[in-house]
Amino acid sequence: MALWIQIPLGLWILSLCCTLGTLVPAEARDTIAIKLTDPVYPKKPKSKHTLIAYQDAQGFPAGYSMGLINKVCLDDVCKLVEVTLYWDAIGYYQRLEYPKGKPLTKLEHEPFTPDDYKKLDSILKDRTSILNDHSLGFLATENKDAPPVGQNETLVDDMDAVTQPTPHAVKEAVVKDAAWTTWVLWKYANTEIVDILQGMTESRCSPGYLQHLLDSKDWQKIEFALKYLLKQKPVPHQYLDQVANLLPSAGIDHVELAMEYLQKGSPDKNTGYRKLIGTLAELDEYNAVLVIELLESDGQLEEGILEALTSSLGEQDYYPIHLALRLVESRGFFSRGVEDDIKKLLQSKDFFIARRASDFLSNQKLSASAKEMLEAFREKYADRL
Repeated sequence: MALWIQIPLGLWILSLCCTLGTLVPAEARDTIAIKLTDPVYPKKPKSKHTLIAYQDAQGFPAGYSMGLINKVCLDDVCKLVEVTLYWDAIGYYQRLEYPKGKPLTKLEHEPFTPDDYKKLDSILKDRTSILNDHSLGFLATENKDAPPVGQNETLVDDMDAVTQPTPHAVKEAVVKDAAWTTWVLWKYANTEIVDILQGMTESRCSPGYLQHLLDSKDWQKIEFALKYLLKQKPVPHQYLDQVANLLPSAGIDHVELAMEYLQKGSPDKNTGYRKLIGTLAELDEYNAVLVIELLESDGQLEEGILEALTSSLGEQDYYPIHLALRLVESRGFFSRGVEDDIKKLLQSKDFFIARRASDFLSNQKLSASAKEMLEAFREKYADRL
């Protein structure tokens, strides 16, 4: 665990920059006053804090830090927590440091062990933690040996006896014997300040920085860029090709956001559709289904879009192919281009795909060559049709 060491300011900045992974010039930092709610006393006026914003050598936002000295319980028995918290440029917690000689402590003022710090770090990096759903008052029941709440103090929130799980359910979400410290630090790291940090970075977004985020291959950063772009009116279109190229790498949490940008950033709906269809050969089954379902939701697809769809099916799995053919059938559309595309599927190594292509072609008015190919297929596999 890094300690807060008394060294000259210039050397401290250099050390910090190396830790952040980017050499940041000493002047490339801004000090900003902000106000945050104290999670221990949310009804009191917000407290002032000093936030430091860092830039990298290109002048792009590089991250933020904030010193924090705060109570972690509802009386004066617990030691104050004294740390410096760090976030990346898009508001994700990265790490914390504590002053030399002032480690974080647990019950009976026992210092954190290296394993405690490791667990705390993993908890603070989890934005979806169960801690978001519980009050400090609820955690007060987690440890029977915890100091009693003062007579003049009130728990942060009333406990919900109906919907709250037992205290045991949150034990894995906190450092043992340091539930209150864990909860307070998680609240500071992942709630109110996130919107503040993201708003600051948004205010410094430039085309170059957005390109930097999209080039990062980090979907947390790509998500931030896409959400920023979608807030613009009109939605900028210059990143359409790049986002289309990124779509095959999008996971379940991000694919719909990327699809939304391709739709709203396109000058017309058909351009957006063609961008999406152009990715089908590289999409996994789940993402391909999402694209086809989007097309299906449009009751007025142009014939050219349907032809583009059938031409993109050669590398897909059975289910997306089935959905695409069902869509074309439902629109009562057929052309020689569609015929050529589906004839190729008759030769698929996957018999189920070939059989689906056979079923589709059997209901169409085919050319002589297609009829011959279909008849040969049906004769070969007569016992399986």
